[in-house]
Amino acid sequence: MKPQFLAFLLVVNAPILVSAQTRNVDVHYFFSTDDFLQDNLSAETVRLEVKEMGADFIYVKDIVDIITGKHSANGWKAWAIEYEGNAYQHLTYSYNSKAPGVFIRIDLKGRFCLAIMDQGSEDSMKPAPGYYGGGLINSAAIAIAESASKGVGKFRDKEGKSKLIFIMDTKDLSIVLPYKAKNAPAEVLTKSTLKWLVGKEKWKGSTSDYTIEEIIAIVEDLNGRQ
Repeated sequence: MKPQFLAFLLVVNAPILVSAQTRNVDVHYFFSTDDFLQDNLSAETVRLEVKEMGADFIYVKDIVDIITGKHSANGWKAWAIEYEGNAYQHLTYSYNSKAPGVFIRIDLKGRFCLAIMDQGSEDSMKPAPGYYGGGLINSAAIAIAESASKGVGKFRDKEGKSKLIFIMDTKDLSIVLPYKAKNAPAEVLTKSTLKWLVGKEKWKGSTSDYTIEEIIAIVEDLNGRQ
């Protein structure tokens, strides 16, 4: 893993944080991947004890029953939650970026779902004093950084802005947690996965040859064939 890549991920979300203090948000959830695909939201409302929130993620301290105020087992096991009309997938369901309590916004829904996280600009990146010890930094960022050693590349949009892409194959219900639930994992998009999506015959040769817009178009085309 390149040290500068790790450093980048450690500070990347700091500028978009809205609060470092716990606050409560009431939401419904999709218990399983299939519930999400069928738009089957829970009848139950649960309360997120939010520690950090950005434009494309929510990091929670706990999920509780709004009546008893106690930990909600079903809420914590949920594959995704819905907040302000957007679905956020729980990164407890991941192999290469596992981060319990971190939910990432899903930007594209279908057989293949995409979550695209804004990484900001490396040129304007500055250290965030006192921000290296916990929260999202201690979970998602480090988990994502560790995945870099597995072939994860950076992706840029047509304007050159660097972003991080997660992909969920909703037919790959391979995650079996102690919850006894089978759900689709969210994984940082790797070169091998992108090559598989594109097809060996059409592969350009490098992840840098593909803009985020092109990747979205590829996935939308695949989803349209399902």
